[in-house]
Amino acid sequence: MNALNRSFQPAGDGNILKRNRIPWFTLTLFLLVNAPAGFSQMVTGSNMPGFADAFSLQKGDHAPDFAVQEIAVHVGPGDAAVNTMVNVLLPRETAEVTLHFLNKTGERLHADGLVQVIHYGTSVPAGDVWVPHVFKIADESQSEISVDMAPNGAQDVVVRPRIGELFGGYALVVRLEGHGSAFAATFSRVVNPESGRVQFPTYALDTTWDEFMNEGVFALFEKLGIKGMRMGGPYEPASASGYARNMARLDKYMGWAKKHDVTVMLTLGDGDDWTDQPLNRPRPWLSPDNKMLDTKDDRAWMPSYDSDFQKWVEGVAAKYGWPRGNLNAVELWNEPWEAISISGWGADIPRYREIFTHMAEGVEAARKESGVKVLIGGTCSSSNARDKLFSDGSDHFLKWLDFVSIHYQALAADPAEVPEWVHRKSPYGPVRVWDTESWIANSEDRVAGVIASMRAQGQSRTAGIFDGNVYDSKNVKIGDRVFPIVQAWSPAASVAATQKFIGQREFRTLLFQNGLPWVFVFDGLVESPGKKNPDDGTVVVLGDLAKIYEPARTLFRSVAVSSNASMELSNQGGAITLYDFYGNPEKNQDGKIRIPLDGRGFFLRSNGTPGSFERLLRALRSAVITGYDPVEIVARDLTLPIGRHPALRLSLTNVLNRPVSGQLTATLGDLELEPKQVAVTLGPNQTREFSMTVRSGNADESNAYPLDATFDAVAYGKVEHAETMHVNYIARKTIAVDGDLADWKGVLPQPLPATGVDASLTEKAWLPFKDRSQQTERSDAPIVYTAYDDRNFYFAAQIPDTTPDPGMVRFATRDDDSYFYPEAVTAADGKPLQWPAGVRHYSYRKNFDIPSGTGEHDNVQIAFNVLDRKPWLTHPPGVMPRFITYWDTDYEYALNPVAAEYGGGTELWRLQSPGMPRKHFFPRQPKSPVDGGAVQGAELVIRRTANMRFVEASIPWGEMPAVWARIRAGKTVKFTCRVNDNHAAAHELATGRSAAKYNSFTFHDDWETHWANKLEFGAGK
Repeated sequence: MNALNRSFQPAGDGNILKRNRIPWFTLTLFLLVNAPAGFSQMVTGSNMPGFADAFSLQKGDHAPDFAVQEIAVHVGPGDAAVNTMVNVLLPRETAEVTLHFLNKTGERLHADGLVQVIHYGTSVPAGDVWVPHVFKIADESQSEISVDMAPNGAQDVVVRPRIGELFGGYALVVRLEGHGSAFAATFSRVVNPESGRVQFPTYALDTTWDEFMNEGVFALFEKLGIKGMRMGGPYEPASASGYARNMARLDKYMGWAKKHDVTVMLTLGDGDDWTDQPLNRPRPWLSPDNKMLDTKDDRAWMPSYDSDFQKWVEGVAAKYGWPRGNLNAVELWNEPWEAISISGWGADIPRYREIFTHMAEGVEAARKESGVKVLIGGTCSSSNARDKLFSDGSDHFLKWLDFVSIHYQALAADPAEVPEWVHRKSPYGPVRVWDTESWIANSEDRVAGVIASMRAQGQSRTAGIFDGNVYDSKNVKIGDRVFPIVQAWSPAASVAATQKFIGQREFRTLLFQNGLPWVFVFDGLVESPGKKNPDDGTVVVLGDLAKIYEPARTLFRSVAVSSNASMELSNQGGAITLYDFYGNPEKNQDGKIRIPLDGRGFFLRSNGTPGSFERLLRALRSAVITGYDPVEIVARDLTLPIGRHPALRLSLTNVLNRPVSGQLTATLGDLELEPKQVAVTLGPNQTREFSMTVRSGNADESNAYPLDATFDAVAYGKVEHAETMHVNYIARKTIAVDGDLADWKGVLPQPLPATGVDASLTEKAWLPFKDRSQQTERSDAPIVYTAYDDRNFYFAAQIPDTTPDPGMVRFATRDDDSYFYPEAVTAADGKPLQWPAGVRHYSYRKNFDIPSGTGEHDNVQIAFNVLDRKPWLTHPPGVMPRFITYWDTDYEYALNPVAAEYGGGTELWRLQSPGMPRKHFFPRQPKSPVDGGAVQGAELVIRRTANMRFVEASIPWGEMPAVWARIRAGKTVKFTCRVNDNHAAAHELATGRSAAKYNSFTFHDDWETHWANKLEFGAGK
């Protein structure tokens, strides 16, 4: 039967929009895909490496004569088959597919051929997050076809492909004899989903572009069990020409969402009508002579439209809000970074606060008048939330921050550690942590591990995977008809399995709190108010967290994992089942379950009988774990001069679930250690510290001592650890701060590691358009010195540098208004434009300058970690300290050169101190009662030669009383520094050290790569 004669549900005109610009809420996609060279780009569809090989579509076997496009899929028996629009099959479902062939030649095309079904998968290599590689699993089946097309003609062919019952991805490839091959479609066979809608889904996926939207997208979500969706909500004034069309489109989408049990969060922003904009257009950065440049732009509307926006928000929330509709939350703007962003935000902080207030008051009015329950939140990063909403030191906006959305904060979901947010008293509960865009699980083998670890960080909503790697939606137009079709890539099966097995279950704990593997325990679903089903829990086992995150962000990163590492446990008489990441049950062998321990996540479930889940957990605790180094070795620097016989401290952690014994030996350069060997016994997951005293030996002038430590556990293997150690010692000495380092003679040098600090995944994802091509690696590294007396702390640095920096702004007198639009500007086409009278000039004209230097200047940052009580919690519930980023630095300072145009000289700026809200000191950022600023009484001199930069500074103890108190008491302090360069990668003192890991909040800026403030320093007397 010709599929075109069947009853279809055409997409309609509203989904074939030809827009003049990219919808604001999809700019993230556009810029990540079109980012500059050097930034890892996300890759989908036929652009994925291995695509042609997996489906035998090599250059010599392509299809120059014909094209093929799927236009319909029917699921069900015979004439009762239903057009689902979606290439997702539940267990035992069969598909009937209509393929539309087009003859691309001027001759008749008559040929026999096959539609081949190929079982395939994708995998992102370790060290990357964006680029899935396609691989073939098996040839599944094939169906014979025949085509007979007139010159430049078309033909529809209906096929019933035999798609495998194993959950996973299946491609349909057409091969016409004598005319080559073409990729036709991709299907996903998935587990049965949970039914019904959910008010606060724990997982959400993005919509696609408007021109590709159709009801099939929502039907796909329903079949995959995806309960949440992030959708753009562009605001336009009621007077705008496109207002009615905009609202009709939103109404259609929200209707589909309710029909298919998809709960929606709307990300609000600007629409297509620019009559509400200053200058009646978006506003890019300006040249020094006030001419518009070709950059991203600001699209924040004028304040005179805020009341209308508030009314619009109220109407949207009242009409679609939960429970009458499926809208559960709104946020303001996608990635509204300061000064420039990929989504049309480039306004000052006061403007964001104004619009946020109107959004919140609109929702509050809808709650009061219509009884809806819609959450308020957003900002797309916790750092952005603090800078925009809490930099004044008050909690004014806390009542409105029902959730904070975060993007690309890998193992850094710090809102789960902010006590004011975690313990917020509100009818809407604590501040929820919603990851709404961290596309780091872009192949099926990563989904379970990424989602489980995100939930373990305290996130109550996750994203994890780019929608383009899950589905591909099209509205195929043939003549005057439109055929919606949504194809599913292989990761869709893993998304469905994760929704089935984790879904709305609450994270309980990591089973091994101080060891490996990573075993994430989720409680059963709630079966009645306040009561969870104790035997409905799920366990996710992940062998190597460093395969899906940057290794330096993970604990136990030095523990080697063999390629055949495994975990073996009893299946408890068949009561326990292991599922792969697609949801396929794995076969047991002799009553044993064997789990590979690598970067893939696997599910474990019990059979639901009383007590079965606890038996599963007991079986895991006693499982046989093989393939790991038995211990992790962490080395601590010496804190006394060599002549005073300092102790070398080595911490050993048994990562296994059974006792380990062995011999620990160590050498430290030419120094003699006592004892030379230590007998070690460690209980399961136990950490112990062992000391070896320097008995004799000569101090090395470079203050670098190569450590070689070995733990021989005999039956469990040998672990070797190599690291360059130092004597960390603050000399008692008065220094004349004059830029001449002669005073530092006799003070121990602190050489920084030669390895530079790379840009973080967070920074690359937030600012994909930032040019990093000027940064180079240097083989020579800086050297720093520390000293003190009763009045000051002294710091000096000797920095190889051949690219002088003209200097920075003097921030104490920075002209904040100079960063924003002037009265008159010139458009790129030469047209003069005038800023509207009576409207604050809130659009950025250029990038901000902030005291940290953002890694683009020749400055230095220093930081102390001395207080036992920090402003944040040490970790979210259920995991150990340092599992995610944490607060370590108490005092931080920037040592900055000041450019001649700002008066020259230097400025020493307080970036962090106890009682200060964390902030970045943007132009027009609200001030706090306890705030940063130029340090009174400090001294700073920066001197240059042709190849060297010298920095010398003093900070009075009255500025850092907690540091001084520890030194006076004879206690150690933790100290680190960061040396920035305008044309080279930064260097940090703790880079690569075993005692440290990546930690976002050690220094400013939060989005850069930093190493934790964990190096201890002693002090002279």
